[in-house]
Amino acid sequence: MQADGHLLAHVIDQTPIGIMILQRDMTIVFVNQYLFTLFGGTREDFVGLTVYGLANQMPGAVDAGAIVRGITEGTLADYKLTLTMPGRPDLVCLLDSFSIEEIEPYPECFALVLRDITEEQASADLIEAKNVEMAKINTELARTNTDLKKVSELKSNFLSIASHELNTPLTSIKGYSDIIIDNMRDKVDKSVYRMIESISRAADRLHRVVNNILDVTKIEQGRLRLRPEHIDLGAVMSDCADDMVQIAEKRGITIRVGAPTEMPRFYGDKARIQQMFTSLLNNAIKFSPDGTSIDLGIVLEGEGEGKRFHITVADQGIGIDKNEHKNIFDPFYEVGNANRHSSDASKFMGGGSGLGLSIVKGIVERHGGRVWVESEGAGRDGVFPGSVFHVALPLRSEIGWDDDESRLAPESRLKEANDTIAMEAFDDGEFGKPVILFIDSDKVSIEVAGAVVENMFDFLVAESGEQGLVMAFSHRPSLILMDSNLPGLDGYRICKILRSQPETKNIPIAFFSAGANDDEIQKCFASGADDFIVKPFSGSELNKKIVRLLMKKDEEKIFK
Repeated sequence: MQADGHLLAHVIDQTPIGIMILQRDMTIVFVNQYLFTLFGGTREDFVGLTVYGLANQMPGAVDAGAIVRGITEGTLADYKLTLTMPGRPDLVCLLDSFSIEEIEPYPECFALVLRDITEEQASADLIEAKNVEMAKINTELARTNTDLKKVSELKSNFLSIASHELNTPLTSIKGYSDIIIDNMRDKVDKSVYRMIESISRAADRLHRVVNNILDVTKIEQGRLRLRPEHIDLGAVMSDCADDMVQIAEKRGITIRVGAPTEMPRFYGDKARIQQMFTSLLNNAIKFSPDGTSIDLGIVLEGEGEGKRFHITVADQGIGIDKNEHKNIFDPFYEVGNANRHSSDASKFMGGGSGLGLSIVKGIVERHGGRVWVESEGAGRDGVFPGSVFHVALPLRSEIGWDDDESRLAPESRLKEANDTIAMEAFDDGEFGKPVILFIDSDKVSIEVAGAVVENMFDFLVAESGEQGLVMAFSHRPSLILMDSNLPGLDGYRICKILRSQPETKNIPIAFFSAGANDDEIQKCFASGADDFIVKPFSGSELNKKIVRLLMKKDEEKIFK
């Protein structure tokens, strides 16, 4: 037993926790070796002192009264004490205590336990500092994210306004050039006529760029509208290849198409899928050498729910560096520069707006698929590794479709109007021709539209919403075409008023505007409009729209 007592005393003396035994009057009667070594003294320096006396000897401020109260009341648990040590870093300690019952011949006493947590506290302080730093970073990131959202909104608004401002002059450029091309070929010199054709083609190209910018904005906002139907992907791919053959043949590039003869039909937006194929083909042609070939393929692969259409567009062009694979689908991103893409001026046709592939990605993902590229890298010294673009489209898509024009009369009931339709079918009383009321403050657009329709229709013009209302009620036109952005009452309110009155509620109304964002289109249809015509418009397009609207007005009589 005596040996066991010696062993226990040795363990207590050597344990890496400071232990101090106190009498009821707070006199120190024992300290273990770890404690007096920690403080840099001997056992004799402590034994016989009271807690108060020891506190007075410490260089820093120590609240001995609080420690004594905690010991006697049993509430000292996890009391943190920072001690200033001469010539040494501060010591952070955690104090605890408990009472020891009287055991003969030892009277009742207290044990004060001290644990050195200096390193733990330093780690905790470091973590807290990091947390504060992270909180600041998160706050800054949140602020930056908010700023980026504002910038994105400003960019979208700018693009919408810019497209509107670009489309407005395009209306007159395209409108007048089409009028000359369609109706005045024999009245102008051949060289002038060719200039007019060039102007018309340039206007078409600019219009496509504007539409691409609008598409990118819609994709970024997750608002790309689709009009679904069951389509033959192989046939659509072949048609797009045929459309691009003339461009490819100018540079001796061969387009080869391969698709199974029997394939399930795909439920998607035909126009958007055509846009996807055309963009991928155009991209392949731009970056391919003369005299090479481009291969288009489509197969059905996978099983069960994972069954999908796998489309490939493979070229023999300059290739794409691997570190750029993830960037080429970003808006406005161009791989390298046009000069680097050429071995001479005619070999390659690099450069562009950098929107085509980003629109492809948006269209594919909107249909529930994905797109990626494979290429061994950019070619050098006439060696071209080529690139393969892959598109995977699900056989069965569960995405929701959103055709905001679905409430219009079914296409099956509105037969396609042709340019030679007999206008006598639309007899509007006192006028020999149907009367169109234009409500628009843009005089150039009115002049162009008037020049387009004057041979087939009579027309009236109002330059404000209020004037348009008066003319609508007084003349009862066959059709109303108006801009949404009017001085005074805007087009939406005008449309709602006309729809609410028995005299005008059955008059077909179409908005024609240089703005083509979804919000504007939705507001037009929500206000009661029958159609939306985007500026710039071609003469034949405007005439067909007008005829179809007039057919819609009398559709029950015509198709009965």
